[in-house]
Amino acid sequence: MKGHVLTRWEATSLMVGAGVGAGIMAVPFLAERVGLIGLAVILPVAWAASSLVHLMLAEVLFRTGRDLQVVELMQLYILKGRFGRGLLWAVFVFLSIAFLANLAAYVSGAGEILADLTGMDRRPAELLVYVISAGVVFYGLKAVGVAERFGTFALVGLVTAIGIGAIPIPFRAPIGPSGSATQWLALYGMVMYALWTFYSVPQVVKGLGPDRTGAVRAILLGLGINGLLTAVVALIALGISTEVTEVAILGISERIGPWAGFIGSLFILFAFVTSYWSVSLALADILHERTGLPDRAAWLLATLPSYLILWSDVWQFLEWLRLAAGATAIVVALITIPMYLQAKRSGPIRDPGWTLGHWGSPFMLLLVLLALILMAVGSLISI
Repeated sequence: MKGHVLTRWEATSLMVGAGVGAGIMAVPFLAERVGLIGLAVILPVAWAASSLVHLMLAEVLFRTGRDLQVVELMQLYILKGRFGRGLLWAVFVFLSIAFLANLAAYVSGAGEILADLTGMDRRPAELLVYVISAGVVFYGLKAVGVAERFGTFALVGLVTAIGIGAIPIPFRAPIGPSGSATQWLALYGMVMYALWTFYSVPQVVKGLGPDRTGAVRAILLGLGINGLLTAVVALIALGISTEVTEVAILGISERIGPWAGFIGSLFILFAFVTSYWSVSLALADILHERTGLPDRAAWLLATLPSYLILWSDVWQFLEWLRLAAGATAIVVALITIPMYLQAKRSGPIRDPGWTLGHWGSPFMLLLVLLALILMAVGSLISI
């Protein structure tokens, strides 16, 4: 078997970078409607559901024994025959659109922040973000892993700085529980989206080679760091903001001071760029496997359209996020569980070195399916 390409920390950072994005700053605005108790209930539930889904995919890969992305795993286990091949291409196109929606959102959001921080025009700022983001992915998995490691340190450090700045300010937050079922669903959908790093699992497994335990720990720790960052930002925003804003850092900086707005902008900038690295790497690998394109051509096709789309001004930023979150969740909900069951029955590796065990029972799979459906519904709700 192949040895390690990534260290365990780089693999963990890949998960963090894929998950920390726009959703983390939107969580407090939704959490205000359900209170701290609601947030305290939803966060661990979302983390547990997300962890099970991610580990299901990891076990599929362990049982397969090949470094395949999710589309090719679907072909291997469930989408077979003439009808299956046609459906597989439809899924491939659907997922590619969702990926490009995410990537376009990251370039747009990061470009806007960079323009605000530097005084650049928006279009040159977007181009600079694209060149830096896509440039790292050009050099492959190891380069992305190293870059994500530094990105994770930056993200944790920036949130820590904001937290320290918030200490002197009186903490007042709605306790709850409150809010309607729709508001709880909306928050749950956004938290699940903030924790969603599903398509980086194949990169983690590939990067750690035969270290199955290391891959599982990297997945769980990466999701845990994402959940912790989400919780800290939400607590700060709910506790000190005079008004909890749709983008949480605006309300936070109003109380702490302009420097917090600068730190918050850097945090969002890093969040967008690190997410771009992970998502575009996954898309490049999917394109390479599905179409047979050379690595560099797949990289270009995975990255350049996300920049060119912005010139069309088809949708605004938040609409990109909603499309990507809802579409991705629906596809995964329909396909992941049957793929997992089939891999357990017919996967070529009978002793994969790690399994979900009782956590992969029919009852748990039913709960996971429900969690994914609720994620899809919650991500499409307008508040």
